[in-house]
Amino acid sequence: MPPQYRRYAPFILIAILLLFLLPVLRGSKSSSTLSSKDRAARTRDAVSKIDSGEQAYRTAHGRYTSHLADLVASTKGLGGDLAIGLSVQLDVSTDGQTYVAQVTSDVLSFVRGRTRGKITTSSCLRLKSGVDCVVAPTKKK
Repeated sequence: MPPQYRRYAPFILIAILLLFLLPVLRGSKSSSTLSSKDRAARTRDAVSKIDSGEQAYRTAHGRYTSHLADLVASTKGLGGDLAIGLSVQLDVSTDGQTYVAQVTSDVLSFVRGRTRGKITTSSCLRLKSGVDCVVAPTKKK
């Protein structure tokens, strides 16, 4: 290195260190968690997917299923929605013609019920402000 550049070497070294250390010291990191709006959207999607999965199961088997595993296996994308930490309670009547599903996240709680293909219960409770509590109705199959 020529002598005229050697006197700038410590300053260059300090600048390079600051360039790499400053972001670490500031704590700037990318967030790997979903926002409240994203969790609300995934919760709404899960309700719709469970509902359409139950309808498809009823069409194929003549009754609704009380097993979430049957719906996860047959409904594309439901497993991914559940992976964000949703709580799902699924109950089916003894004759298999009525079901009630409750899907809850930390921002929304939905209850959806059907009897013989018709929606009998559909309600939403907003647990955190700033999210929309509307779920699009699923068409009867």
